Amino acid sequence: MSSSSSPEAVATARPARPASESRLRLAAGSAWALLLAFPLAWLLAFLIIPVVVVLVVSFFEPTLSGFNRVFTLENYLLLAESDAFIRTLGNTILNALITTVVTFLLGFWVAYYLALVVPDLRRKFALFIIALAPFFTSFLIRAIAWIPMMGREGLLNTALLNLGITSQPLDFLLFSDFAVRVAMIQLYLLFMVSPIFFSLSAIDPAILEAARDSGAGWWAILREILLPLARPGIVIGAVFVFVLSMGEFATVRLIGGGKTSSVGLGIQNFVTYIQFPQAAAAASVLVLVTVAGVVVLFRYGRVAEGL
Repeated sequence: MSSSSSPEAVATARPARPASESRLRLAAGSAWALLLAFPLAWLLAFLIIPVVVVLVVSFFEPTLSGFNRVFTLENYLLLAESDAFIRTLGNTILNALITTVVTFLLGFWVAYYLALVVPDLRRKFALFIIALAPFFTSFLIRAIAWIPMMGREGLLNTALLNLGITSQPLDFLLFSDFAVRVAMIQLYLLFMVSPIFFSLSAIDPAILEAARDSGAGWWAILREILLPLARPGIVIGAVFVFVLSMGEFATVRLIGGGKTSSVGLGIQNFVTYIQFPQAAAAASVLVLVTVAGVVVLFRYGRVAEGL
């Protein structure tokens, strides 16, 4: 029995431990590689490859029935020389910026109320679920619902006429840039509220109490504590709203009524007339401008510092 527990036997048994640990590390590495393979494959199949295909087609020569696989810069030159496309791109950027700013100005206070004013956790999340209620219906239904609301004989114009505020219906309430912006603000407001709500919910109430005990006013608390700590949620919400607004075309078609346009709607028109290279070129320009806007938001928002 003493020989089985001798130092020589113990010494010969020790090398087996590193081998088992290396096998465990190899198995863990394989598991992580497998877990990462699915999202990477998803990004490759549904993001990277489609973007590359669109970029490649944008350099093809357009024909009446599609395109020839001949390299050309004609599609981009036509867009650069088109005053209509430049105006449409400018209008798209303006609509996206207005939508992003207004959703922030409205959404921050909604998120503030839900996260910091409502004391009960159950009521807090109940109100948040109620705020999600519009998303229980189709996007198109929510967009179309603005037509009877803002039309010449719609609810808003009727109320203004009955109250004597206006003497005739207001035409700019529908089929205009104003109508498109109002609809987009309503459609994308929750994309701003949600990340700000979760950022504000993570703030320790003791921090706010300490600031009040130190004599800080409400505006000082907002400027020095709430906005900096909510910055990640603000930037993420702004990215959501800006990207969605830049690619918008359904709301522009329905609410704009042909009196306003967007790059997304122009791309759809190019595709309808089988002008795939022009559509790809316009889409490439739109993606480039959108990515530039996202980079600016992350750069000046310094979101990484708040995570």
